[in-house]
Amino acid sequence: MKTSIIKFLAFILLVSTSLSAQEKDNKAIYFKGSKFTYPLIEKWITEYNKENLQSQIKFGTKQTSGKEVLDIIAYQVADSDLISNQTVSYVGRYALVPVSNKRNPIIAKIGKGGLSKKVLKKLFFDETDEYGDEQESKSKFVATVYSRENQAPTTITLAKYFDAKPTDLKGKKILGDDIYLLNAIKRDSTGVTFNSLNYAYDIESRKLRTDIALLPLNLKSQQKEILNTLDIDNTIALLEKNSVENIPVGYFGFVLSKEQRENHQVTDFVKWVLAKGQQFNHQFGFLNLDETTLTAQKAQIDDKFLTSIK
Repeated sequence: MKTSIIKFLAFILLVSTSLSAQEKDNKAIYFKGSKFTYPLIEKWITEYNKENLQSQIKFGTKQTSGKEVLDIIAYQVADSDLISNQTVSYVGRYALVPVSNKRNPIIAKIGKGGLSKKVLKKLFFDETDEYGDEQESKSKFVATVYSRENQAPTTITLAKYFDAKPTDLKGKKILGDDIYLLNAIKRDSTGVTFNSLNYAYDIESRKLRTDIALLPLNLKSQQKEILNTLDIDNTIALLEKNSVENIPVGYFGFVLSKEQRENHQVTDFVKWVLAKGQQFNHQFGFLNLDETTLTAQKAQIDDKFLTSIK
């Protein structure tokens, strides 16, 4: 009799646990975070849901505040910066290119040699506003830098590339989405900024936006030739094969809590993005993960999921 009661209680516990897990897996999951990644992530969700008709993966809106949310992070974060039991699954890369108003007089003054990393750092991070040697006339090379706030993901990536702190990035601070940086330099003939490929280039025409210009960079002749085509697909191909001086490349991904790693909906979606979603990255102006990182991320999501359910 006692044995039967124990078996019955064990069965009830098993059913209860199963129902609880099923309820959690059926709960809608929303996304929020770095806005410049939204078009690609929306595409991922759309394509994933075509293959998984019961999916509750959705794109977040103001009305979904307080719901189950997956945070999108667009810079490489140290484990020490994460809350306990959080992990990051990186799912793509983006590149930042230096651009200016097309009529900016600084373009002609830079010359064919292009800007070196040292001079770019001087332009965007040093206290002086001049471009070029310190002996040059300040007024000759004046440029107005526009930048995001210090905590913006692209600011963090840019600062890390130039071995600087986000607080060192100078310029007129623009709040909101990175696209507003382009709006700012369009209105200012002296304006310069860094911006992601998916904003600097027109995704439909695949060409650099007509009202801005790439700042000339000091590169290998073949790399310079490819950039000068002003074609986003040529640029992406170049950046995926080479580390190009003066063009920072950052990672973006999803911050997962322990509870989210235990949710089959979440882990299945992340696995799909790593396996099938990469094919859409180029279309929206993003780089695929390199093979080493892709393999590591696939292994991590499997390992973290298995660990979380032991």
